Formats: sequence, structure tokens, C-alpha cells
Amino acid sequence: MQHISKILLLLLIPLTGFIFSSCDYSQIKSKATIGELTFIADENLEPIMPYLKSEFERINPEAKLNYTLAPTRNAIADLLNKDTKLIMVAGDFNDEDKKYIAQYKLEFQRHEVATDAVAFIVNPDNPVMRLTSTDLQNIFTGEVTLWSQIKVQDNDQNDNVASKMKGNDNKIKIFIQRPNSGTYQYVKDTVLNGKDYVKTAQICSTSVQMLEMVRSSKNAIGISNLCWLSKGNQDSLDTSVKPLRISRIYPNGRQEDFTELHQGLVFTKKYPYIRKIILYTSILDIQLSTGWISFLRNKDGQKVFLERGMVPVSQPVKVIQLE
Repeated sequence: MQHISKILLLLLIPLTGFIFSSCDYSQIKSKATIGELTFIADENLEPIMPYLKSEFERINPEAKLNYTLAPTRNAIADLLNKDTKLIMVAGDFNDEDKKYIAQYKLEFQRHEVATDAVAFIVNPDNPVMRLTSTDLQNIFTGEVTLWSQIKVQDNDQNDNVASKMKGNDNKIKIFIQRPNSGTYQYVKDTVLNGKDYVKTAQICSTSVQMLEMVRSSKNAIGISNLCWLSKGNQDSLDTSVKPLRISRIYPNGRQEDFTELHQGLVFTKKYPYIRKIILYTSILDIQLSTGWISFLRNKDGQKVFLERGMVPVSQPVKVIQLE
């Protein structure tokens, strides 16, 4: 197997912190660090949320966070319907959301807090290591049904697939997220170019179920994300499933190099399928939400994202390449 050099990310701690823009600093700080905040977090963020909550409450002992987990589309619907005032989701509003917001003159603050990546995973016993974006489209739309039908620019992979994926193992078993997951729509829009998933694809109701299905089926392929695949340590991924190296092919025929799922390659945008983690809130005045947003976007929160295997967006990061 071909190895690339490792990329290590280091968060650079700025000399100045978040500054509240007001003359009465103590009163504003009190409002932003005391009380309770209830909000909805995307289920794609489930692994990291306890660590963000714990660190925020450690720094602000008079603050309490209460969050519930929900699929992306459910969280956005609750925000637009005013059933919640703050959400953290993987991805942005879609066109339909934006039309609704304009129609009803809704107003939200938008804050990018981290970068995540969408991963395509197979069972570790599957010899497939690399797929192009065209291969992915053909698999998830059902145009390709056998692993042996896929031929990549890697003769060793092609030979290993031919020798090791026989009989039922050669029949591609597809697992996808439920339709109200932002990942479902992201893959449909970005990878499938708007085409429908094959009807035989099996829907997983949770990310946990997705990982379990791929772990238990040699012929499986599924969809996950960097947050779920991180083992909770910087630069370390779950080895019970295998993220594929992806080469994206653009409509004009340009093809990028095969790139593995790696924290450093997500940061440098060499990995092809990345998306922002967005915080939206309808709370426009200074409350505990102000302190939560400040925490997420400044060094303490960004450090949690980095150390738990995700990618910071608002703090200086130094990239070190280790040969």
C-alpha cells in the first residue's frame, strides 16, 4: 500500500482573546457566561459534543448547556419553525430554506465553527483502497453492482479484488443515511450529481448502525464523516472500518490525485468532500449563546475540535509535514 507523508496540525494560540464590543464589559461578560442554554446539535456531531460541553462548563462554572441530537433537516426545521433558537449542523441552509427565510423575514446569526469531511467506508477485509468520484456515483446509483466491475489505476487493487471478492462477497452491498440527514443530501448533490440512490440501498437510521453494518459485511460500502471516524485523538481514525482514498473527476475531465481521509488533508482542502459545521441562532442580543459562540470560535473550543480529530476554522493553524 502506498503511504503519504503525515501532516500534523498545531493550533497557534493568539495573544488576544475575544473582546466584547461594549463599554460595560463586566455586565456583558456576566450575561455571556452565566445561565442555561438549550439547543439542537446535528447527530453527525454526536461524538464531539460531550467534550465541547464539558470544556465550556469547566471554563464557565456558572453556565449549563443542554443539547439534544437530531438529523440535520430536523434541526433546521425546528429552527425555522421557532421551536429552538440555536442549532449546530453539518452544512448550510438549502435553497428551499433560504426562500422560507426570505418569505417570512427571519433573521439568524451564522457562524462557521469547524470543518468536517464526508467519508466513504468499506470493510477492512475488502481489498478496495481507491475509488474515483465516478466509481462512487456508479456504485450508489446502481450502475455498478459488482466490485469486480470497478477498474482503477492500481493493478494490485484490481488483481486483489478479482482474487478475494468472489460469489456473494463480489456483490456490492450499499448502506446510506436516512433522507433527513444532511449527509444523504450532500452525497446526492455532490457525488451523485442529483441522481437518485439505487433503490436496493439499505437505509441506516443512525451513524452507529452505519458503522456496525460496514464492520459486519465484507462486501459493504457506506457513508460516514470525519467526526464519527475519529478515535478521539488528533490524527487517529477508527480502524474497524476503512475510509477510501478518493480521486475526484470534474465535468471537464480533470482528475485529482487519490487522497486519503486525513485531518491535515481536510485542512489543506486536498481531500475532495469537505463541509463546514455551522452554528445558526435567532438570538441576536447578548446571552449565554454569545459566550458559547465565542468559545467555539476561539482557542478553547477550536482546540477541542482539533484534538478530537476535526479541523479548526477560525484560529491560526500551523501545518507540519512529517516524512
